[in-house]
Amino acid sequence: MELPLCPIPEEDACCPAETPLGSGQLYALDLQLAGWGPKARYYNPPVVLVLSLTDAHSVFVCQTYGDPDLAGPDDIALGGGFAGFAQPWNCYTLMRQDLGLHLGTVDALVAEMVRRQIDQGRFSPLPGSLLWFFRQMEVETGFFFSSRSVDQLLARHERASIPFPAGIDNGTIRRDLHSLPVRFPLVDLSAASVVDLLFWAEPDPKHLPLAAADTEIVPALVFTLEYGRLTAAEVVPLSVSFCEYADNLLTVTGSIASLPSGSRAWLFRWHTGGQLIEPLPEHAGHDNLLFWAAFPLTPEQATQPGHLVVRILREEGGGSD
Repeated sequence: MELPLCPIPEEDACCPAETPLGSGQLYALDLQLAGWGPKARYYNPPVVLVLSLTDAHSVFVCQTYGDPDLAGPDDIALGGGFAGFAQPWNCYTLMRQDLGLHLGTVDALVAEMVRRQIDQGRFSPLPGSLLWFFRQMEVETGFFFSSRSVDQLLARHERASIPFPAGIDNGTIRRDLHSLPVRFPLVDLSAASVVDLLFWAEPDPKHLPLAAADTEIVPALVFTLEYGRLTAAEVVPLSVSFCEYADNLLTVTGSIASLPSGSRAWLFRWHTGGQLIEPLPEHAGHDNLLFWAAFPLTPEQATQPGHLVVRILREEGGGSD
């Protein structure tokens, strides 16, 4: 028996298309977005719950599902005549034009409970269980549709990058880094570029965030750039929600609990076999609290131990948003 794929509204509950977009609304994604994707699967557009309006072009949403029997302890029932639940562990950003039929609006408390659950962390189902397989497929479905917005989102956030001032040299950066709470591995960095130095700099172990055993945490280094000098470094935890290798491409997505203040540039590398591998051009970025990166790896590199390296630059003084 095929399970329902989306929440089912009460009869005549659908709202007219001209209803202003807002938090708490349920939308089925545009049917034209359906198609074949990874793992030779056909992806049907899910129903999503709007959590916030990111900007004039995009929305931050939570994916939903219509069968309450597949809800976990951290899922949030939609209520109000909708037979389904919201998935706080499966949230992402979409372009507004991705939204299709408006199905109705849930109680304002539901969206607030979802946002609270995102901040509190996530329950980890037993690997190999029905709930574990279900959640894997749901995350893959969300990524299939959200990743289509990446190019447009990157174009809009291009101004968020913070270039180093012209004329800055490695010597200056090296001196700044050695005065910060970071350390360097025992490798030859004499020919390393300014950006490479940021990636090779490792957080002081005393400042690493503690993580629950069921949560994959990446400690990102946030560097403060002030009038062309690195003046501070702090560690912020990132939560990885999706990591999969297919077709010689490793795709990683995740979220950050809160954004550092100031202008930001997000830089990504995959560290494996003593190498720092760059993501594909225009296949890495961030939007609101989410980030994503896709790295070209050979099958041999993919089988080696590796980890995501993230550096965030924030600017204070001498810059503009």
